[in-house]
Amino acid sequence: MTNKTNSLATSIHRRLLPPALELGGMPYLWLVYLGFFAIHYFLYDPPVWHIGLGILGTVAFLVCYFRAYWTTGAATLIYIIAICAIGTGLSWVNPGAGVFFIYASAFASLVGPPRYSIAIVASILLYIVALSWLRDLSAYFYAPALIFSLIIGTANIFQREIDKKNAALKLSQEEVKRLATVAERERIARDLHDLIGHSFAMLTMKAQLAQKLFDHDTDKARQEIAELEQISRSALADVREAVTGYRQKDLNAELANAKTLLNSVDVAFSYTIPDTRLPNTVDITFGFIVREAVTNLMKHSDANSCQIELTAAKNKLMLTIADNGNATHAPEGNGLKGMRERISQLNGEIRFNHNHGFSIMAEVPL
Repeated sequence: MTNKTNSLATSIHRRLLPPALELGGMPYLWLVYLGFFAIHYFLYDPPVWHIGLGILGTVAFLVCYFRAYWTTGAATLIYIIAICAIGTGLSWVNPGAGVFFIYASAFASLVGPPRYSIAIVASILLYIVALSWLRDLSAYFYAPALIFSLIIGTANIFQREIDKKNAALKLSQEEVKRLATVAERERIARDLHDLIGHSFAMLTMKAQLAQKLFDHDTDKARQEIAELEQISRSALADVREAVTGYRQKDLNAELANAKTLLNSVDVAFSYTIPDTRLPNTVDITFGFIVREAVTNLMKHSDANSCQIELTAAKNKLMLTIADNGNATHAPEGNGLKGMRERISQLNGEIRFNHNHGFSIMAEVPL
């Protein structure tokens, strides 16, 4: 019985709300605001036809309410107008009908760009004022309608813009990963061709030579076989070193990722690095610091600009990362602790500054 009930509830849910809607059961919970409309029938003794009209209006509203979730653009605007019309009609028999204008404002964010959505919310507010003035409606109608329409309508508009940016950021991150994977495959193919191709050519040549010498010059054949072993060991070491390098990203790779990610969220990003080859351990450590710094900026900062600079002076390398966000003196998280540990392994120093934004200064000896 329970399985059948759950199956029926799931079937009804899929008919009422689109599968792509990531709100769970919240649309059902938001129907609790209908209590503003229903309470009138419990506090007073309205005529039966008032009650019947209220029931018909509520059913019509529920149809528009659930259908609106399946639409965007002009189609949503049609349902907004329909819900406002229901609220207008029911305001003749129930002052709690102002709640329908709140729902109409909540759907404004689905119509289009923010300027259109804001214009719709503003139009609904003006309509509530005009209707209340022309019909001399009570404050029970217009006060909640005005206050909650403004709050919920604008909140939904801002939240939808945040959701759009997060979705764009997710797509940007996935594109960066895809491009990085393609570039990495090409680099691996080139490196393996250079390393293994040359080594295997030498191994083949030595093996053929040893085979020819084996019958009439055993000592020379043994020497070729010994050289064959040395070449194979050297090739194995080269492959291991190359594979170790593939597992970690260097500074240049992380700077490229940072530029793509920050630009996708409208954060101005620039960097200055000298055209010199860094020691491998320093290169990977500085790459790690850049990755963690960018992650922290995107998660915890409201900065709109970020600069990275690498300088060399007095046998030291200094990496500086600075943004203009409103930094707070929060305890160091795992990311900052990880930076400090990596730099200490190189006998370097790292400092975090919260004045005029947030900055990271890491120094390592050459």
